[in-house]
Amino acid sequence: MKLFGTDGIRGVAGSYPLDDATILAIGAAAAEVLKEISPDRAVIIGRDTRQSGEHISGLLERAFSSRGIAVWDVGVIPTPGISHLVKQQPVLAGVVISASHNPYQDNGIKFFGHDGTKLSDAVESRIEALIALMKAGKDQPLAEAAGADKPGLLTDGYSDFLARSFTGGTMDGIRLVLDCANGATCVLAPEVFRSLGAHVTLINASPDGKNINRDSGSLHPGALSKATLAARAHCGIAFDGDGDRVMFVDEKGVVRDGDYFLAIAALHLRGRQRLVNNTLVTTVMANLGLMRSMERYGVSVHTTPVGDRYVYEAMVSSGSVLGGEQSGHVIFKEYHSTGDGILSALQMISIMKESGKPLSELASVMEKYPQVLINARVGKKIPLESLPETGRSISEAQGTLEGDGRVLVRYSGTENLLRVMIEGRDEKVITKMAHVISETAQKEIGHL
Repeated sequence: MKLFGTDGIRGVAGSYPLDDATILAIGAAAAEVLKEISPDRAVIIGRDTRQSGEHISGLLERAFSSRGIAVWDVGVIPTPGISHLVKQQPVLAGVVISASHNPYQDNGIKFFGHDGTKLSDAVESRIEALIALMKAGKDQPLAEAAGADKPGLLTDGYSDFLARSFTGGTMDGIRLVLDCANGATCVLAPEVFRSLGAHVTLINASPDGKNINRDSGSLHPGALSKATLAARAHCGIAFDGDGDRVMFVDEKGVVRDGDYFLAIAALHLRGRQRLVNNTLVTTVMANLGLMRSMERYGVSVHTTPVGDRYVYEAMVSSGSVLGGEQSGHVIFKEYHSTGDGILSALQMISIMKESGKPLSELASVMEKYPQVLINARVGKKIPLESLPETGRSISEAQGTLEGDGRVLVRYSGTENLLRVMIEGRDEKVITKMAHVISETAQKEIGHL
């Protein structure tokens, strides 16, 4: 029974695997497995602004309490805030209730171990195995449970940590527009930037439980681009629903994604002899333009599968201090072990201040290749090697590109989607290729 995807357990709230019985089993199983790893007997739980979050939190509190684990519920907080707090407190784990950038109907449960990092595949497998036993009726969670504590001072510690990470002095005179995606950063992000002296304009910062990520945030930066120009801002900053990723808009209204940010940050750190081992870690989804830029400046690039957990693991093994994804998950290992949208934005403003350059000029270090990404809905995830027609269409596309571009086809780790990504010099050509591959795969899978 596979429950964990690339970033925890996700689904439609109220339906398997986020029905009440399975949530109770998830909490109880996680408690039992994590107790074997850490001697502490408390967990910290936080969530984003989805209407289902409080109900799921209550079920998890009941499950953990029934296993002798105290629960510290900090309410709405960005996902990386839980990772940070876990490292500062005597707890065995942190739990985040969020489906990140997904619509409000979805939700999810993800865990951070006592060291603040995401759980390994091996630990997740042990939890899944125990959930299966519980669901079979062989080990049910107890019904009685104590209430949860809500230590508000914990979140103050996270806010202070973020502010201390800013190395650019003050933000006096800096105009920013923040798009909080009606999610977990709505309160904390403006507080942090204003405390440092920035003039902040807010958009999409009025959550109602159903509007998280709706036409807003890092997946939909169009409104931010317009707002940045209207406010004559130095920079626009867009978070996703749970605050672990960020996108930027420069002073000219141009969207700058995680690849641009990684290029800018890598060269900034390299120029100050702080890019340890002269290595940047990113994923297979990174734009070819990032690779070419790093080659030009002599920076080594280590690629991983998609997921900031895999990025962090590679950073640890390679000794790198910087890694991230095109989607805006960026890890500065000097400060954190996971992607943190607010912290990343603070680092970007620090670079702008220290360099004295506007974001548009900083971004000129990289020229993006045209990239087409199609998310094709599929009924089931058939191994790609079992799809000969799809394989032939992929080979034909690769042959057409002749090494000046690339084709990447993979299944989503969280949804029934086949992701077809192609990069090349001619956008019309690669768009046609991507549609041929996705349509061929959908047809072939539908016949199996």
